[in-house]
Amino acid sequence: MSDPALDEASRIVGEDLAFQRKVWRFQRLGWFGMAVLILLAMAGAFGGGPLSYASARSDDGALEVAWERIERLGRSSELRIRIRQLAPGPLELRLEEGLVEDVEVAGGQPRPVSETRAPGRIGMRFEPPPGEQWAEILLNLRATRPGLVSGTLAAGASRVRVRIVVLP
Repeated sequence: MSDPALDEASRIVGEDLAFQRKVWRFQRLGWFGMAVLILLAMAGAFGGGPLSYASARSDDGALEVAWERIERLGRSSELRIRIRQLAPGPLELRLEEGLVEDVEVAGGQPRPVSETRAPGRIGMRFEPPPGEQWAEILLNLRATRPGLVSGTLAAGASRVRVRIVVLP
């Protein structure tokens, strides 16, 4: 039930209580949306947090890769690679597809002994660490365009699919 005195006061002042309630509801939805965005940002949904990191292993377990799934355009990110040495001699690593076309390799550790480039492929050879079964390689990548970057990282017959969302 409405109070006649309150209705009369609202009419005199020019207040529309039904409209005001709609505005308040819209404000509460906005606050909730902002809170969700802040929580997603803190969790790394826009880069730099726990949600932004990914890792994968090849089917045979000889190649393991960890990377930042969400990164910013122009910012350098790390691709951590572990390769199990199955045969003596240099280790060969290949970047294929989008990892060649949409990303530039801005350095790494250790440095490759040799590097070959072909359309859609970069091949790198590394000296294996003496006496160790696993070799660890760190590549610094920098995306050249925003959007979804998808490519393959391969060592011998082992392959891992890498997908990166590049935000502007």
